[in-house]
Amino acid sequence: MPTNAAPVMIKPHIGYFPGSVNIGLLLGDTGAILIDSGLDTQTAKKIRKGLDELAQPLRAIIQTHSHADHFGGNAHLLTVFPEAVVYAPPLEEAVIRYPILEPVYLNMGAVPFEELTNKFLLAEASRVDRLLPASGEIEIDGLKLDVLPLPGHSWQQVGIVCDNICFAADGYFGADTLEKHKLPFLVDAHETLLSLDKLLKTHYEGYVPGHGPFERSIEQTVMKNIRWHRRILEKIEEMLAEEECTLEHLLARLCGELQISIGNMTSYVLYRTALMGYLAGLLREERICYRFDANRLLWRKRT
Repeated sequence: MPTNAAPVMIKPHIGYFPGSVNIGLLLGDTGAILIDSGLDTQTAKKIRKGLDELAQPLRAIIQTHSHADHFGGNAHLLTVFPEAVVYAPPLEEAVIRYPILEPVYLNMGAVPFEELTNKFLLAEASRVDRLLPASGEIEIDGLKLDVLPLPGHSWQQVGIVCDNICFAADGYFGADTLEKHKLPFLVDAHETLLSLDKLLKTHYEGYVPGHGPFERSIEQTVMKNIRWHRRILEKIEEMLAEEECTLEHLLARLCGELQISIGNMTSYVLYRTALMGYLAGLLREERICYRFDANRLLWRKRT
């Protein structure tokens, strides 16, 4: 679903550009503030058109996290609006400034294969001017914003709250996104569940996820996310109770159970990293363990 040039306004000064990645829009005292910028230059051009129609110059971009589909529009927008200030969380900002780090970590630290240097994994580099606080209040162009830490999907992902509207980034996924990907991307399932529980306890007037529809109440959607992750954790635990597995064997078994067919390197590294995120969560909760045998790393259920 492409990003629309016209934003959907939730309040007179708060809205978003809907698309495969939702891009938040806040209207400050002197111009617009974006929350993320989408995948690429094509998306950025539509955002620029929308800002032109609103007669709003771009004053700032707030990055929720450092995945390419959330900051790929920066390079073009900062060419058009060079005075715009870019904010990002610590650690995430390093990937935004040096995007090659994303395919590097997905490729287990090795030089990325050519297939991994596509726009979905390797965005154009962007400067970052200021670091976001880990949590608490900041003021940008006259607007008071709350920074809500939501790690799990990415290391130091944050949500942004303005006037009781929460831009939740990838702290949770819309139901259709869960159904589409089946094995959602994350780096730490334990932290993901803690962030979902945090969101479940909030009572904002509305929520805009990175992927999915705007909702006034997210209880049903967040509970679906929680059940989804727990079901995957339980599946992995059950498989490791049946037999010790290498990562490769476990990935093949889990994808078979979830009816996932991996057909390219991009999908492979994303699903492999997600599986490692679930294993990391189970390991932190002391539900699984590992050992080395014949130069193989074997995972098993803790007894």
